[in-house]
Amino acid sequence: MLSSITQRTKKMNTFQESVEFDALYDSMWKCRCGKMWKASVARYVLHGIDETLKLEEEIASGAYKPRKPHTFTLTYPKVRPCSSTHIRDRIVQRSLNDNVIYPEMTRSFIWDNMACQKGKGTTKAMDRLDSFLHRVFINNGNSVEGLSVLQADVHGYYRNMRHEDAKACFSRHLDEQTVDQSMKWLQRQYPYEVGYEPGSQMVQILGISLLDPMDHTVKERLRAKVYERYMDDFYIISNSVSFLEDCRDTITEELAKLGMELHPDKTKIYPLKEGIKVLGFTFRLTDTGKVIRIINPGNVKHERKKLYRMAQLVKSGEMTEEKMLTCYRSWKAHAEKGNSYQLLVRMDEYVQSLLEGIKHEDYPACGHDSGTAPE
Repeated sequence: MLSSITQRTKKMNTFQESVEFDALYDSMWKCRCGKMWKASVARYVLHGIDETLKLEEEIASGAYKPRKPHTFTLTYPKVRPCSSTHIRDRIVQRSLNDNVIYPEMTRSFIWDNMACQKGKGTTKAMDRLDSFLHRVFINNGNSVEGLSVLQADVHGYYRNMRHEDAKACFSRHLDEQTVDQSMKWLQRQYPYEVGYEPGSQMVQILGISLLDPMDHTVKERLRAKVYERYMDDFYIISNSVSFLEDCRDTITEELAKLGMELHPDKTKIYPLKEGIKVLGFTFRLTDTGKVIRIINPGNVKHERKKLYRMAQLVKSGEMTEEKMLTCYRSWKAHAEKGNSYQLLVRMDEYVQSLLEGIKHEDYPACGHDSGTAPE
């Protein structure tokens, strides 16, 4: 009896199981979260059982063909291409990813590979950096002097990702059928030999997996004790500049095998006391060993301008006040991860002044000429 229960509750780990009705239907309910405002998603979910049966049959017969993703350009915090996958393709990819690809690919990951994994993410990555900084301070004799940082990212990471390297990455961990089907579907959506666009879940898992061998080289061959990677951004802290230079040269060699290179402007070695700029914050280690997180000033400036524009939309009736406050609270939750108490007090006052200005049919100056966006 016990063995039969264990068999039924055992997590699926084959391609065939991940594209059966139960798995696809469960994936549909996960993919709908936060997307029901889209007509295509609402329509699919409304006819969820029929659509899932049809999807299962198409995959089983070999007739299933992913649709070309919708491409668009993100402009903040930097200009970059991105893509949006159709709901039915997102359901297939999520089912295959959650049940087969993700569990197998992440088995070999080092702990300090922090992006896009359960139990990790930006908050965990920032907390990990805090603990690293405390550790190096103690190991350096309770001093920040002499400590240096190698900080870098990969130049054009997704757009320079070769498809043959992506297949090799999958092949190291997945069965042949899963690899063949995954690459076939990806090739249909991205019909060229080099380059992907972030947005697809399979591309995302490739993003955190492709540099896994580099992670092991840094940790196991170079013996870097303080190393963390978030997608293609990473840093190493040491009290030896020559060691960091060796790390940089070795990483350059590893990336060359993938046809990639370090970003020439964003790769640098500098004293730790200058502060590490990562994930929207500057992390500073004081002479007493305290870690201070300071939010990027450009981020604050951008938010103030965005709130000003939203206030104008609220005044004209094109946006509700609640929508504006919801957007602000979302940004505030991010800013609260740093040492930002006084900043948030000023931002709360600024938002309140904008709303009061709407009620009086005028905008407050807030240190700027009335009618102009704040700097």
